[in-house]
Amino acid sequence: MNTILLFGGTTEGRLLTEYLYDTNVTVDVCVATEYGKELLQQKQNITVHFGRMDLKQMKAFLSQKQYCCVIDATHPYAMEVTQNIIQACEYHNIPYYRISRENNNTEYGIYMESIEQAIDYLKNTEGNILLTTGSKEIHKFTALPQYSERVYARVLPSVDSITACQNSGLTAKHIICMQGPFSKDMNVEHIKHTNAKYIVTKQSGYAGGFQQKIDASIQCHATIIILARKEKQQGISYNDCIQLLQKQYGIYQKRYVTLLGIGAGKNTLTQQAQQILQQCDCIIGAKRMIETLQHFHKHSYISYKSEEIAEFIKQNVMYNNIVVAYSGDIGFYSGAKKLYDAIGNIDNVTIQTVSGVSSVSYFMSKIQMPWENAVLISIHEQYQNVTGYVLQYHQVIVLLGESHQTANICKKLCNMGLQNVKIVIGENLSYDTEKISQGTAETFQNIVTSPLSILYIENNNVLQKKCNIGIKDECFIRDSVPMTKREIRTIVLSDMDFKQNSIVWDVGAGTGSISIESALQCPFGTVYAIEKKQKAIQLLEQNKNKFHIYNMEIIWGEAPEILQTLPPPDSVLIGGSSGTAKQIMDIAIQKNNAVKIVATAVTLESIRDFEQCFSSLDMIWECKQISVSKSEAFQNYHIMKSQNSVWIFSGRRKN
Repeated sequence: MNTILLFGGTTEGRLLTEYLYDTNVTVDVCVATEYGKELLQQKQNITVHFGRMDLKQMKAFLSQKQYCCVIDATHPYAMEVTQNIIQACEYHNIPYYRISRENNNTEYGIYMESIEQAIDYLKNTEGNILLTTGSKEIHKFTALPQYSERVYARVLPSVDSITACQNSGLTAKHIICMQGPFSKDMNVEHIKHTNAKYIVTKQSGYAGGFQQKIDASIQCHATIIILARKEKQQGISYNDCIQLLQKQYGIYQKRYVTLLGIGAGKNTLTQQAQQILQQCDCIIGAKRMIETLQHFHKHSYISYKSEEIAEFIKQNVMYNNIVVAYSGDIGFYSGAKKLYDAIGNIDNVTIQTVSGVSSVSYFMSKIQMPWENAVLISIHEQYQNVTGYVLQYHQVIVLLGESHQTANICKKLCNMGLQNVKIVIGENLSYDTEKISQGTAETFQNIVTSPLSILYIENNNVLQKKCNIGIKDECFIRDSVPMTKREIRTIVLSDMDFKQNSIVWDVGAGTGSISIESALQCPFGTVYAIEKKQKAIQLLEQNKNKFHIYNMEIIWGEAPEILQTLPPPDSVLIGGSSGTAKQIMDIAIQKNNAVKIVATAVTLESIRDFEQCFSSLDMIWECKQISVSKSEAFQNYHIMKSQNSVWIFSGRRKN
């Protein structure tokens, strides 16, 4: 096995030691103090040594074993120690790697070249001072007027640190003994507790909690004094060090990513979820998730996009136990599945999933309603025809995503004569601001709710309606506007592969016979009837009202321009295109690569155009020629009267 010598004493050193636990390498870890040793867990492959060493002692230590490399993770201000390690490695010809911290320069704060310069500045100020620079040089601050009253020191909880503070004249009341790094909130509490007007810190980088100190100082309106590094440190980042160990020395540790449902909020966290969150080293999630879980004081990354999260996990190899937090239950309208696929190919990552209490189950128990027969839908960042579901089902539960969605839903229900349906709204469930409101659709037409709310709708007069394809031609209001005849219409509709929630474009809708029948076949979807002729628009409105169609939008405009404003279609019918069929198909495919496109033609020119369009777009397609003859009474006889032949093209892109 390879053997590594690691000089620790910093957050990076501790993290690297934890990374090397139970790997295929033995590790000697050297720390300066006994407290530093106590922070590191002894493992079968880890041996921890404590005590300060000079150059001679380092050379002797390195001669005891054949180390494949030496990693220097000492404090960035311990420059003398670093120089000794470098010389000892050169003496034994052992590869040396220095883990460097980023500078994290900030415009907020006052930079000082030395502790002495900071003390000179503070002599001319008033107010309490919080020192976060350690105990090694704390005695220098005794030069400050009223030192023992003004100064509070935050140091490691070790005998040496406490003794140094006491020897410098600080009482127990002025000593904070805690192991960092600290979150922004913890820094805020310490600033408030000490009533500090000034904070003194080293430029310790992200791993040392530097940015969290800056953020806390800004929030508390305190002045932060920054001791700048004397020399620019050369080395590699922690991430680069991990990657070097993996690629050059074949050292890997298994990483775990947990996709975790946190329930309706922090008050619904399961015991399993709390245990996982306590043990993880990083939490990823949307801003609301991170805010909800901030009391766990973990490193965090705010994102809800699967691609961003996957890239973060791939790049930040210092985190071995990552939690990606989702609201509610990860199996119900969750982004967990998409992320599962995105991170499934990352090397050395094991994925586990843990569900939480769904907001739906919490809400329905809160309003004491059984919901085993309810239909559950979400309109958070997606379209659903809620009115269609309410017309068809007794109980509908809707997950919302915007503050005005409840009002919009209630207005549409009222327009369909459903103003008396029961509505219950759940806002900020399980939080201190939880609110549950009950009324009718008419009651809530102008309500503004919390964006992420739940809606329960109860309709005691559901629509029982069986819709067969092929409404008789004479049932439509037609006048002189062309209409697709019943026999052709039936075949066209069967080719369009409808689902109950399909989004349909009917381009060149005419009287609306196909739009009407499409809407009846897609009760939870929406049909967009696009027509450029004003007379046809009037007929579309009349037929829509005659058949009581609630899920059909009439669009007056020219294709293809008007199509850019419409949602992605599942099915498209091109009944009239005025030579723009190719552009129409391009837009539909751009919005949904799996769209089903059906087109009808009666002229040789249109037949030629559609054949070229379907072929050029790399589609799997077919064409049917339909000729229909219908009997017609003539004196005492019936003769067959033929209609124009119609060519029906249908297809979709190859996978």
